[in-house]
Amino acid sequence: MTGKFLTLTASILLLAACDTVPVDAPLQLNGAAGANFAADEAQCRSLARQVGQGHIGKTAAVGGVGGALVGATENRDKAAVGAVLGAIAGAAVGDAQVKEAQRNYLVQCMQQAGHPVIG
Repeated sequence: MTGKFLTLTASILLLAACDTVPVDAPLQLNGAAGANFAADEAQCRSLARQVGQGHIGKTAAVGGVGGALVGATENRDKAAVGAVLGAIAGAAVGDAQVKEAQRNYLVQCMQQAGHPVIG
């Protein structure tokens, strides 16, 4: 049971890390940057970093409860291991979700400011 759950947790962690562009990565433009680009970028990045505050902790808690329930189907020790592994997996998934939401916010903020940002 623990071996299967550990394999599942590792798979979730790898998938969560894939294809997630962090908010600090350079922006991709479809045209020339405007006069206020640097100032707008700094403001939008600052606002984007505030997106998802507290979400990682919530997904870790949900993952921990789920892992404990899965582990408890066998015995108490495996419930504890399941809780830890579930919390780790939940935190990783939550982190990926927050990074994606932050990046989306940044791109939309820059587009609303009139810049040709595509990603």
